[in-house]
Amino acid sequence: MKSMIKILSRYVLSAAAIALILLIVNFSLLAVWVIQAGKYEQRGYSTGQLANSLTESHGVYTLAESAEREIEKQYQWAMLLDDSGQVIWSKNLPGDVPLKYSAPDIASFSRWYLNDYPVYVWRHSDGLFVLGCAKGSRWKHSIEMYYEEMENTLIWFPALLALNGLAAILLALLFAMRLFRALKPLAKGIEEMAEKQTVELSTRGLLGDLAVAINKTSARLITQEAALNRRDNARTTWIAGVSHDIRTPLSLVMGYASQLEDDPELPPAKREQAGIIRRQSERIKTLVSDLNLASKLEYDMQPIRQNSLVPAVLLREVVADFLNSGLDDRYTVDVEIAENAQNALIIGDEELLRRAVSNLITNSIRHNSNGCAINITLEKGLGNCILRIFDNGTGFPQTVLEDLNQAQDTAGLQNHGLGLTIVRQIVKAHEGSTKFHNLPEGSCEVIISLPAK
Repeated sequence: MKSMIKILSRYVLSAAAIALILLIVNFSLLAVWVIQAGKYEQRGYSTGQLANSLTESHGVYTLAESAEREIEKQYQWAMLLDDSGQVIWSKNLPGDVPLKYSAPDIASFSRWYLNDYPVYVWRHSDGLFVLGCAKGSRWKHSIEMYYEEMENTLIWFPALLALNGLAAILLALLFAMRLFRALKPLAKGIEEMAEKQTVELSTRGLLGDLAVAINKTSARLITQEAALNRRDNARTTWIAGVSHDIRTPLSLVMGYASQLEDDPELPPAKREQAGIIRRQSERIKTLVSDLNLASKLEYDMQPIRQNSLVPAVLLREVVADFLNSGLDDRYTVDVEIAENAQNALIIGDEELLRRAVSNLITNSIRHNSNGCAINITLEKGLGNCILRIFDNGTGFPQTVLEDLNQAQDTAGLQNHGLGLTIVRQIVKAHEGSTKFHNLPEGSCEVIISLPAK
């Protein structure tokens, strides 16, 4: 809803700003037009200059050539009246212009028009000089205002601008409110759709087409969500069922294989084969257990037992278990705990974290058949504990490395995938992060960061 209010405020402010800019631009253009119109009259010769260009010698009036050209260019005709109103000189005088004028006649046309001809007058030494333009060529009008009103222009002009701005804001607010009322249910529908709720918006109004599209999208998402839930539940139930069903026969196979492996009456070759059956059965049991755990972690079905624990102690116990279980001499496991991490605490599920560390050590052993040195370090950073496990083996295949760091699901992971995916899921369930690297010398490294208490 905050975004809707932000849209509304920006819409109102933008509309008001546009209106004010248009007002300022229009007033500026008007001022420029008035100034240009005033300058247009001053181009070339003024009326007074043309009147002074008319000279008299021995009763004959002569107009300068430059003045004649100016009259033909800017005007149409000219005449000179004596003090009695009689035309004593003229140039290009139209036939419908009288040759004799009374004082009232002169008073009537001296400012505006003479027989619809726009005229301009100037006092000549021998009378009144009159310049005439073609009919319909110019518009002349009087603007009259009290001087006091002119002095108040600096007050009412800004007030007029402010009034126009206020009107623009009110109009923009009115239109914005209509838009807001139309967008409000759509925004609410989108929020509900993000929360996986069914959305049914009214399809009437300006944004009816968009409401129809949102309704269809919501219905489709609900259908897809239900289908995904059914599929995920079926897959999880199937994996859990298979894991349960396979456990009993697998235990029998492992038990009989162990008996045969320890039977002194069997030849050594047969006892070795029985040992292979037992070890492979144990591997199958581990894989089934990993698959079941990965499925539960993927869909948040694995309960996380949160307890306060010391990761330094946990690491030492895990490494001790590996060393005491008859680890091949080709493999070494070393632990280095930083001084600031000796007593560091984290909150988490001890069994799951133990499983994560064991998976990483087992991964290094399983994929380095010629042996390797496994090193584990723990240090405390700013608000977190950083666990680093690296070996000098062959490293991760590039495709597996990309899948692990891009957080793909287990379907895209192969040899290294399931055990490391469980590591990633366990760390994620503890609100931590994992990063998988291949070191320049060819070995691999896994960095785990967990929030410290």
